[in-house]
Amino acid sequence: MISVIVPVYNVEKYLRRCVDSILSQTYTDFELLLVDDGSPDGCPRICDDYAVRDPRVRVIHKPNGGLISARNEGILAARGSYVCILDGDDYALGDMLQFIHDTVSQSPEPLDMVLFAAHNVYADHTDETLNNVPEGYYSRERLEKEVFPYLLTDTRNGLQVGVIQAHTWDKAFRRELLVEHYTREERIRVFTDVPMTYECLLYSRNVYICNKPLYIYNKTNEDSIRARSRENLLTKSFFYLITYMREHMSGLGPSVDRQLNEYAAMLIIRTGKWRAAADPSLREAAQHLKEGLRESDMLSFVSVKGLPRKVGAVILLLKLHMYVPALLLCAARVRQQEKEVVRPG
Repeated sequence: MISVIVPVYNVEKYLRRCVDSILSQTYTDFELLLVDDGSPDGCPRICDDYAVRDPRVRVIHKPNGGLISARNEGILAARGSYVCILDGDDYALGDMLQFIHDTVSQSPEPLDMVLFAAHNVYADHTDETLNNVPEGYYSRERLEKEVFPYLLTDTRNGLQVGVIQAHTWDKAFRRELLVEHYTREERIRVFTDVPMTYECLLYSRNVYICNKPLYIYNKTNEDSIRARSRENLLTKSFFYLITYMREHMSGLGPSVDRQLNEYAAMLIIRTGKWRAAADPSLREAAQHLKEGLRESDMLSFVSVKGLPRKVGAVILLLKLHMYVPALLLCAARVRQQEKEVVRPG
């Protein structure tokens, strides 16, 4: 009934824990596809060892092509009615597949997606990744009313990320939906989950959403692609990301085009905040931001019209090539957020 896909690259230290967490699930009617994306470490051998030991494991070896490329190989090879996608340095709790099976089986009509939650494990603490909407069954009508207007971005309290997390690993997808809407643009190397997750949601007839943590998101792996993703912000990959999202999502709802504009602006603002906080001086941060905007061509995607006032001010300054003033606004926002975090009560 369920296909579990694990793209594998440079996660030798964590892979056995990930695979063991799937093979020891309380629900057993699944296949596990390990997609070796040309990993240069011991991962290919580990994958083959598991395939010999357990007939539910299938291994795909391919030349390195990036996360989306590996994920797509798994999607097209999957045989299950539903598909889950795990990162090789994370792992699942023992009842994850059972929960998915039970939720789908008890639904009065076939579900397109099942969304759940995750524990985020850091070196010194743990928190949770939750969906910011009420739990329950969502028909297409309810999705259009309560979720889609705030899917990519939420401007009800400033410009915030949308109410549904974009990760693929805290979701199960109906395979037919996924085959229609998996991400074809394999040159995207940052925020790789975003286009597929949101496109699938926008085409869903119904979903079930809960905040039961069923997945462990490992944030202690400093060698992971995720941990290095900030170094790749505002590269050409952003151009591919936004171009693809506009081509595949524009016009899918009355507010989607507005959110696509806000989302592109939010990526720029977040990069500015990070550069202002990480670089030794605003001058260096401005130079890095200028280079990134030139390479990614991100400003061409963003219209100032309709953006929240402060966000629009930063984007306008950047369009006028006033990088230091724009970064000053970003840095001021970072300081304000830090004060909000430590404010008593």
